[in-house]
Amino acid sequence: MNELQEKKLSKMLSGANVAQASGVAYSLASVLPVFLVFVFLMVVAVTGLGEDGFMETDWYRYWSFLIPQLSSFFIVAFFIRAKQTSVKEIFRPVSWRYFLIAVVLQIGLLSLEELNTWFLELLGKFGYQDDGIAVPSMEGFGFVGVLLVIAVLPAIFEELLCRELLLKGLKPFGETFAVLLSGVLFALFHQNPAQTVYQFCCGATFALVALKANSALPTMLSHFLNNAFILIATKYALDMTAIYLPFLIFSGCCLLGSLSYLLFFDRKKRVEDRGTETPNTLLKKRDFFLFASVGILVYVLTWISVLLSGV
Repeated sequence: MNELQEKKLSKMLSGANVAQASGVAYSLASVLPVFLVFVFLMVVAVTGLGEDGFMETDWYRYWSFLIPQLSSFFIVAFFIRAKQTSVKEIFRPVSWRYFLIAVVLQIGLLSLEELNTWFLELLGKFGYQDDGIAVPSMEGFGFVGVLLVIAVLPAIFEELLCRELLLKGLKPFGETFAVLLSGVLFALFHQNPAQTVYQFCCGATFALVALKANSALPTMLSHFLNNAFILIATKYALDMTAIYLPFLIFSGCCLLGSLSYLLFFDRKKRVEDRGTETPNTLLKKRDFFLFASVGILVYVLTWISVLLSGV
């Protein structure tokens, strides 16, 4: 995209409604990483770094995790420039209780890991096998680098993209449908059949917290804790067999408790109710899906291709 095209798009978005801008953000999030990967591979080819087996090297794996985060960063920065959001709006004050809820909720989400296991077993009946995700070495200080690219950066940039930009365009659907749609779109965003169920649960619950808190800051904390726990469990081969049942009960209580508070006791004003639809509301819903259609199509096709490649 040249400077003139960027100015035209920025001008268009500055006058677009929130639903249109959110849809564009989701579509850009599906296309921009593909472009950056293409550029990256061209650079690798030109510099002669693409020798046999380079995809198994740590530097390549670092870049494979960095590229999606760079894409999210560029998109968020662009929409700040287009005045669809602002730094002041992103870092608006948030009550401490939502950060506490974010921690308790994330502990609770760990109880849903078993759902992913069952979903994988279901896919396995159709011949699908998950090869897992190759991460860079976590030996020594390597763990700090892995923590940065897999836990810290996604917690910041994916939450800004999904819970700051995208969620704004879902508000006309009402709180319930906004939360559910956010979960679906977040699961598709990761393009990984093996994580679909758990990512849906995370996306939906994170959206609920962000709506109640009117901020993505608490969900950044949840997102970081989720990814950091997985990395720590992998690095140190944590075996929780001996305490599995007590932990499952405790985790389940955390999940039910935090959701109950958000749904029944949080007195913050609810998002626009779906039952009070107006022509303007219907137009916003249509606009969101129209402008997000490219992203949805790309993510669905990628999800299917990953699924078929594992069969």
